[in-house]
Amino acid sequence: MKDNYDHITTSQAIFDVVKRGNYVEETRIQYEIKCIGTEIETAQMGKDTVKYKFTITKIDLLTDTKKSHEFVRRYTHFLWLQNELQNKQIGRVIPSLPEKQTVYDKDKRKLEFVYFMQKILSHKKLQQIDCLERFFSEELRDYDAFQHYIENMKESQSMFNMVINTGISVMNMFSKFYNYNAVQIINRIPDENDKQFEEFKKELEQNKSNTEIITSDIQKIVQKLQIQARSLSNSFDIFMNECQGVEEFTTLKTIIKIYESYEIKLRQKYVYRMEASIKDYDQAIKLINLYKELKEQINKDTQLINNPNYRSQIDELKMQINNNKQKVEQLHINFLDDIDLFKQQQSWCLNDVQKKFYIDLQECYDSIKQQKTAQHL
Repeated sequence: MKDNYDHITTSQAIFDVVKRGNYVEETRIQYEIKCIGTEIETAQMGKDTVKYKFTITKIDLLTDTKKSHEFVRRYTHFLWLQNELQNKQIGRVIPSLPEKQTVYDKDKRKLEFVYFMQKILSHKKLQQIDCLERFFSEELRDYDAFQHYIENMKESQSMFNMVINTGISVMNMFSKFYNYNAVQIINRIPDENDKQFEEFKKELEQNKSNTEIITSDIQKIVQKLQIQARSLSNSFDIFMNECQGVEEFTTLKTIIKIYESYEIKLRQKYVYRMEASIKDYDQAIKLINLYKELKEQINKDTQLINNPNYRSQIDELKMQINNNKQKVEQLHINFLDDIDLFKQQQSWCLNDVQKKFYIDLQECYDSIKQQKTAQHL
């Protein structure tokens, strides 16, 4: 086996993304999240409910004091929090969640939840929002207490607040009432804000593409470790009976365990994290698309008001236009307020991965080399 590992040939791609990230001042308060266990509860209908237990630690960097407590949540609780933040803070880049699936890797999902919470807690503008405070509150740390809380919240919410993905779903709902194809709609001329958002979109799409390249290269290296472990494991099984007790055979067994442990470690520590980063780019790009769609909707509805065939629906149209204008304004303000922080977080993630992945990978090969050296002493 070669002593030197293959280098990731994407340093320029990393630089291209990192150089676009602006510096954001550090905060005095930091939070640490850890998943400390899971519990599977089987309902009478046979559908499992997976409950995740976490610890949250609030750290005051100035006084070096820490305060921790445990809390239990399930997937739908995270989805509720994401929806609440998207509805109340339209335009903020809310981190991604794993997709709802019947079959999934529970270890991967635990890490994805941790990434989601860490990103939200690092966002200063979100920390004081009531739904976030309730999600992490010690008062509602138990599963049943929080489940009861969100059930009560859902009962008291209006249909508008319960719509997921604010704007797009609302527009789809209203579009059932109006036949836009029956009216000749004049296309809207993009303004300076549209051009600015389009530039953001191009930049984010380029950053996403570069991140996908880096992730693919890391995945290939991790895959090599997995293949090497399986190859050596097959050799181990073939010669197991003939070589039991032989020193070289014991060393081979140790090396296999090193490969297997580092394959898992690197996949969980870096690959899953980078995949989450790619999904976060999709969240940001989705907001830009929503901004454009809302303005297109306003343009269509404004032209319907002036059409005599829609005089009976003028009040409804005016209300819809007013609502969408408010969303556009809030989205514009919040997105511009968020975008620098988002790019800085993404840049920090790439820098951290670039630095620590090499260190951990070298540690893997050094451990194997030590086993081989010890064998020949």
